[in-house]
Amino acid sequence: MPHIIGNRIFLREYLMTDVEALYQWRTQDDIVWWTGSYLWPESLEQARSFVENQVKDSDPYNRKFAICKKKDGKYLGHIGYEHLDLQRQNTELGIVIGDPDSLSQGLGEEAIGLFLKVCFEELNLHRVGLRVLRSNERGMRCYQKCGFKKEGTLRDWHFSRGKWHDLLLMGVLRNEYSG
Repeated sequence: MPHIIGNRIFLREYLMTDVEALYQWRTQDDIVWWTGSYLWPESLEQARSFVENQVKDSDPYNRKFAICKKKDGKYLGHIGYEHLDLQRQNTELGIVIGDPDSLSQGLGEEAIGLFLKVCFEELNLHRVGLRVLRSNERGMRCYQKCGFKKEGTLRDWHFSRGKWHDLLLMGVLRNEYSG
């Protein structure tokens, strides 16, 4: 994926210079607890290994791309696909805005818009799905603004902060995409 430029952000390939910024947000419990995806805390070596795998393009069906501020290039988090299936024309989206100062500013919505454009217009996918903890209200609002609809629930899927959390399955189809 070449640089994809939006109004306030751009998406680019990972660089080894992103390790420190990635490590910073992956060690913040308030950022990672609601994803249900990361084991916390993460070591610097684990962060380095993740970035190395992205740089090497070791798994073309599970890729992440850096989300960066347009004005200064600052790394904010990542967006990408998991389980890309070109034959069935679907994938699962994953996104994290890891920079705490950049939350609730619509940057995730902009990144998802750019990413969906690639999924539907360049990869010719039919469906993009995602998983979100029901307790991640900010994320759910963002996904709904981007056209995702609730499709199902995995009850008591994730145990965190002393209680169980449901995992919601959401998706958007190409004919629902407003581009």
